[in-house]
Amino acid sequence: MNNSLLSRSALLAAVLLSASGCTVHPQGEARERQNAVAAGKVYEKSVAPLAEHPTPDDLVRFALLANADVEQAYWQWRAAIEQVPIDGTQSSSLAISVGTTLNEGAFSADRTVLTAANDPMSDIAFPGKLSAAAQRSLENARAAGLRFRKAQFEMREKVLSAYDDYASNAEMIRLSEENVQLLRATASVTAARSRSGVAGQQDVLKARDDVDLALNDIENMRSQLPVEQAVLNALLSRPPAAAIPRPDSLPPSRSTAYSDEELLDLAARRNPELIALADEIRAKRQDIRLARLQYYPDFDLAASTDLKGITQMFLGEFTIPFFRYEALDAAVAQAQANLRAAEAMRRQTGNDLAARIVDDVATLRDADRQIGLFTQAILPRARQIVALARTAYQSDRTSLLDVLDSQRSLIDVQRLLVTLQITRDKRLIDIEAIDAGTVTVTPY
Repeated sequence: MNNSLLSRSALLAAVLLSASGCTVHPQGEARERQNAVAAGKVYEKSVAPLAEHPTPDDLVRFALLANADVEQAYWQWRAAIEQVPIDGTQSSSLAISVGTTLNEGAFSADRTVLTAANDPMSDIAFPGKLSAAAQRSLENARAAGLRFRKAQFEMREKVLSAYDDYASNAEMIRLSEENVQLLRATASVTAARSRSGVAGQQDVLKARDDVDLALNDIENMRSQLPVEQAVLNALLSRPPAAAIPRPDSLPPSRSTAYSDEELLDLAARRNPELIALADEIRAKRQDIRLARLQYYPDFDLAASTDLKGITQMFLGEFTIPFFRYEALDAAVAQAQANLRAAEAMRRQTGNDLAARIVDDVATLRDADRQIGLFTQAILPRARQIVALARTAYQSDRTSLLDVLDSQRSLIDVQRLLVTLQITRDKRLIDIEAIDAGTVTVTPY
């Protein structure tokens, strides 16, 4: 085989390889890949141990690194990115064959043919088809990336909400323990009054029942502490019994400077799910483009030469979908229907999120109003009533039972205030999850 033949054979192979093995890389693929790699660096390191007395933000940071659901969403994003070069690459491979004709049991170079062709089982796709398929996959990868962000914000919401339950239960236990002390004092006074003939035996029994029922409520609430701790630990990917210290107080309240209309606007512009659905709509449009490109013929290429380099042959053929037009028409119609369905889904998701924001904001504003009423008026008056009752009792102008009654009323007000604060905090957390953390916090 001479050098000229080798050169021609190499050229034939290169032409066929370039025709059947090229990959389309749409604009934006490299950036999406870089963003994914950067976001995944946290999974290359081991998770640092949780602080001995973690704050709510510490718990969120730990969960975002350790939680398997969030990590799964990340790797789904990475997998979606790898689909771009898969769909953007020709599926046909290069096939090399050698054939010869024997003459009286011998062969010669001029009767031996070297052929390079694409895989006959897979045509070379029309280039525009690769472009549409790769662009579709890129849009789906962007949607997967946004759903990873959505998973992060949802995890933040779950962790903070679970911590709120844990903290509010601990606070309610503290208030109930104060209430038990008052009930015990009431029972003691009632028993003394009964011995002196001022109170009846039924009052003594009722006072003891109040103490026992209050103690039972405390035990019920304490029984929920391990459950709430296990819920938090599940979000943190830790053993159910791993220690999380009982909060000493409720999480500090946070405020938002946005108006109701601005919160709705933020949800429409920043919500990861809405943006992901928009990316998927663009992917559906590429589906329509790809379906229409199926009307274009695919082709096959082959080139051959004898080993002496005397004769070369080139062969090209087109595969026209002559008998498949009805199926291709249906594929276009199907892609258009899928697009309309995706557009309808995005509209409904936007409507549902808007309604959810309105509900959250209405509850948040009402909770703010009630918290203001209780902290500025009702709670100070309840404390004042207790102080006046104590003063009156010291001057023998009222009974100890009246003093204890006023103190119990104060505890009831404090309990209601705890419930309002937790309700408000959970609604604000939900708003932050919908608005992608732009309301009061920076996303982790």
